[in-house]
Amino acid sequence: GKHCHKDTRATISSMSQPLGNAIGNSLEVIEAIETLKGKGPQDLEELCLKAGSTMLVQAKLYQDEKEAYKALQEVISNGKALEKLKENPELFEKPSVIMKITSKKTGYVQSLEAKNLGIVSMKLGGGRMTKDEDVDHAVGLVLNKKIGDHVEIGETLLTVYARNELSQELLNEIYQSYTIVDEFVEKPILIEEIMK
Repeated sequence: GKHCHKDTRATISSMSQPLGNAIGNSLEVIEAIETLKGKGPQDLEELCLKAGSTMLVQAKLYQDEKEAYKALQEVISNGKALEKLKENPELFEKPSVIMKITSKKTGYVQSLEAKNLGIVSMKLGGGRMTKDEDVDHAVGLVLNKKIGDHVEIGETLLTVYARNELSQELLNEIYQSYTIVDEFVEKPILIEEIMK
Protein backbone atom coordinates (compact mmCIF):
# COMPACT_ATOMS: atom_id res chain seq x y z
CA GLY A 1 0.00 0.00 0.00
CA LYS A 2 2.77 2.45 0.92
CA HIS A 3 4.57 1.58 -2.32
CA CYS A 4 1.43 2.75 -4.17
CA HIS A 5 1.18 5.83 -1.93
CA LYS A 6 -2.02 4.58 -0.30
CA ASP A 7 -2.99 4.85 3.37
CA THR A 8 -3.10 1.14 4.17
CA ARG A 9 -3.87 -0.24 7.64
CA ALA A 10 -4.50 -3.70 9.06
CA THR A 11 -6.34 -4.62 12.25
CA ILE A 12 -5.00 -7.68 14.04
CA SER A 13 -7.91 -9.10 16.01
CA SER A 14 -8.39 -12.16 18.18
CA MET A 15 -9.34 -15.34 16.34
CA SER A 16 -9.61 -17.46 19.48
CA GLN A 17 -13.39 -17.62 19.06
CA PRO A 18 -16.03 -16.48 16.55
CA LEU A 19 -16.70 -12.74 16.34
CA GLY A 20 -20.19 -12.06 17.63
CA ASN A 21 -22.39 -15.02 18.54
CA ALA A 22 -23.88 -16.24 15.25
CA ILE A 23 -22.51 -18.87 12.86
CA GLY A 24 -24.60 -19.28 9.71
CA ASN A 25 -25.73 -17.11 6.83
CA SER A 26 -29.09 -15.61 7.85
CA LEU A 27 -28.18 -15.75 11.54
CA GLU A 28 -25.11 -13.57 10.90
CA VAL A 29 -27.12 -11.06 8.85
CA ILE A 30 -29.74 -10.88 11.62
CA GLU A 31 -26.93 -10.31 14.14
CA ALA A 32 -25.51 -7.51 11.96
CA ILE A 33 -28.96 -5.88 11.85
CA GLU A 34 -29.26 -6.18 15.63
CA THR A 35 -25.83 -4.53 15.91
CA LEU A 36 -27.04 -1.62 13.77
CA LYS A 37 -29.93 -1.31 16.23
CA GLY A 38 -27.42 -1.12 19.10
CA LYS A 39 -28.48 -4.55 20.39
CA GLY A 40 -25.69 -6.70 18.96
CA PRO A 41 -22.90 -8.56 20.74
CA GLN A 42 -20.41 -6.22 22.40
CA ASP A 43 -17.35 -7.65 20.63
CA LEU A 44 -18.89 -7.36 17.15
CA GLU A 45 -20.04 -3.78 17.81
CA GLU A 46 -16.62 -2.80 19.20
CA LEU A 47 -14.73 -4.20 16.20
CA CYS A 48 -17.14 -2.47 13.79
CA LEU A 49 -16.72 0.85 15.60
CA LYS A 50 -12.91 0.57 15.66
CA ALA A 51 -12.63 -0.54 12.02
CA GLY A 52 -15.18 2.06 10.93
CA SER A 53 -13.32 4.81 12.78
CA THR A 54 -10.10 3.86 11.02
CA MET A 55 -11.84 3.93 7.60
CA LEU A 56 -13.43 7.33 8.25
CA VAL A 57 -10.00 8.79 9.08
CA GLN A 58 -8.47 7.12 6.02
CA ALA A 59 -11.23 8.67 3.89
CA LYS A 60 -10.35 12.03 5.48
CA LEU A 61 -13.91 12.51 6.73
CA TYR A 62 -12.54 12.90 10.26
CA GLN A 63 -9.14 13.99 11.53
CA ASP A 64 -9.24 11.91 14.70
CA GLU A 65 -10.30 8.31 15.35
CA LYS A 66 -11.95 9.22 18.68
CA GLU A 67 -14.11 11.80 16.92
CA ALA A 68 -14.99 9.24 14.19
CA TYR A 69 -15.80 6.61 16.85
CA LYS A 70 -18.25 8.99 18.57
CA ALA A 71 -19.88 9.82 15.22
CA LEU A 72 -20.42 6.11 14.52
CA GLN A 73 -21.89 5.56 17.98
CA GLU A 74 -24.28 8.45 17.28
CA VAL A 75 -25.58 7.00 13.98
CA ILE A 76 -26.22 3.69 15.72
CA SER A 77 -28.06 5.31 18.63
CA ASN A 78 -30.17 7.64 16.43
CA GLY A 79 -31.12 4.86 13.99
CA LYS A 80 -29.45 6.31 10.89
CA ALA A 81 -27.13 3.30 10.55
CA LEU A 82 -30.11 0.97 10.44
CA GLU A 83 -31.85 3.15 7.84
CA LYS A 84 -29.03 2.24 5.45
CA LEU A 85 -30.10 -1.38 5.69
CA LYS A 86 -33.76 -1.92 4.90
CA GLU A 87 -33.86 -5.69 5.48
CA ASN A 88 -36.13 -6.91 8.25
CA PRO A 89 -34.89 -9.95 10.24
CA GLU A 90 -38.46 -11.17 10.74
CA LEU A 91 -38.58 -11.92 6.99
CA PHE A 92 -35.81 -14.52 7.19
CA GLU A 93 -36.88 -18.13 6.88
CA LYS A 94 -37.05 -19.94 10.21
CA PRO A 95 -35.65 -23.47 10.52
CA SER A 96 -37.90 -26.23 11.83
CA VAL A 97 -35.65 -27.25 14.74
CA ILE A 98 -34.33 -24.82 17.37
CA MET A 99 -32.37 -26.70 20.03
CA LYS A 100 -30.63 -25.33 23.11
CA ILE A 101 -27.40 -27.18 23.97
CA THR A 102 -26.85 -27.01 27.73
CA SER A 103 -23.66 -27.23 29.76
CA LYS A 104 -22.75 -30.49 31.43
CA LYS A 105 -20.71 -28.71 34.12
CA THR A 106 -20.35 -25.46 36.04
CA GLY A 107 -17.30 -23.29 35.42
CA TYR A 108 -15.72 -20.81 33.04
CA VAL A 109 -15.39 -21.21 29.28
CA GLN A 110 -11.64 -21.51 28.74
CA SER A 111 -11.64 -22.07 24.99
CA LEU A 112 -13.83 -22.57 21.93
CA GLU A 113 -12.91 -24.48 18.81
CA ALA A 114 -14.21 -21.95 16.28
CA LYS A 115 -13.22 -24.11 13.30
CA ASN A 116 -15.08 -27.13 14.70
CA LEU A 117 -18.23 -25.07 15.27
CA GLY A 118 -17.96 -23.77 11.71
CA ILE A 119 -17.78 -27.36 10.47
CA VAL A 120 -20.87 -28.24 12.53
CA SER A 121 -22.72 -25.35 10.87
CA MET A 122 -21.54 -26.61 7.47
CA LYS A 123 -22.79 -30.14 8.26
CA LEU A 124 -26.19 -28.65 9.14
CA GLY A 125 -26.24 -27.26 5.59
CA GLY A 126 -24.96 -23.75 6.31
CA GLY A 127 -21.85 -24.23 4.14
CA ARG A 128 -20.59 -26.45 1.38
CA MET A 129 -17.80 -28.95 0.89
CA THR A 130 -17.98 -28.64 -2.91
CA LYS A 131 -19.14 -25.80 -5.16
CA ASP A 132 -22.08 -27.89 -6.37
CA GLU A 133 -23.70 -28.23 -2.94
CA ASP A 134 -26.56 -25.94 -1.93
CA VAL A 135 -26.32 -23.66 1.12
CA ASP A 136 -29.23 -23.52 3.56
CA HIS A 137 -29.26 -19.89 4.72
CA ALA A 138 -31.58 -20.57 7.69
CA VAL A 139 -29.40 -23.01 9.65
CA GLY A 140 -26.50 -22.37 11.99
CA LEU A 141 -25.49 -21.73 15.58
CA VAL A 142 -25.80 -18.84 18.03
CA LEU A 143 -23.30 -18.87 20.88
CA ASN A 144 -24.80 -18.09 24.27
CA LYS A 145 -21.48 -18.51 26.11
CA LYS A 146 -18.01 -17.50 24.94
CA ILE A 147 -14.48 -17.44 26.37
CA GLY A 148 -14.39 -15.98 29.87
CA ASP A 149 -18.12 -16.42 30.47
CA HIS A 150 -19.31 -18.25 33.58
CA VAL A 151 -21.75 -21.08 32.93
CA GLU A 152 -23.87 -23.15 35.30
CA ILE A 153 -24.66 -26.80 34.72
CA GLY A 154 -27.84 -26.94 32.62
CA GLU A 155 -27.37 -23.39 31.31
CA THR A 156 -27.45 -22.86 27.52
CA LEU A 157 -24.02 -22.92 25.84
CA LEU A 158 -25.35 -22.38 22.33
CA THR A 159 -28.52 -22.61 20.29
CA VAL A 160 -28.71 -24.74 17.15
CA TYR A 161 -30.95 -23.80 14.20
CA ALA A 162 -31.48 -26.86 11.98
CA ARG A 163 -33.84 -28.64 9.62
CA ASN A 164 -33.73 -31.95 11.49
CA GLU A 165 -32.95 -33.22 14.99
CA LEU A 166 -29.22 -33.34 15.69
CA SER A 167 -27.35 -36.62 15.45
CA GLN A 168 -25.35 -37.80 18.45
CA GLU A 169 -22.22 -37.26 16.36
CA LEU A 170 -22.99 -33.55 15.88
CA LEU A 171 -23.89 -33.15 19.55
CA ASN A 172 -20.55 -34.68 20.50
CA GLU A 173 -18.72 -32.33 18.12
CA ILE A 174 -20.42 -29.33 19.74
CA TYR A 175 -19.55 -30.45 23.27
CA GLN A 176 -15.96 -31.20 22.23
CA SER A 177 -15.67 -27.62 20.93
CA TYR A 178 -16.06 -26.18 24.44
CA THR A 179 -13.50 -26.41 27.25
CA ILE A 180 -14.95 -25.48 30.64
CA VAL A 181 -12.69 -25.18 33.69
CA ASP A 182 -13.19 -24.42 37.38
CA GLU A 183 -10.76 -21.47 37.52
CA PHE A 184 -11.67 -17.91 36.50
CA VAL A 185 -10.83 -17.16 32.83
CA GLU A 186 -10.16 -13.66 31.47
CA LYS A 187 -12.05 -12.61 28.36
CA PRO A 188 -9.64 -12.36 25.39
CA ILE A 189 -8.41 -9.03 24.09
CA LEU A 190 -10.43 -8.27 20.97
CA ILE A 191 -8.04 -6.04 19.03
CA GLU A 192 -4.38 -6.86 19.49
CA GLU A 193 -2.89 -4.25 17.17
CA ILE A 194 -3.70 -1.79 14.39
CA MET A 195 -0.86 -1.65 11.87
CA LYS A 196 -0.35 1.54 9.87
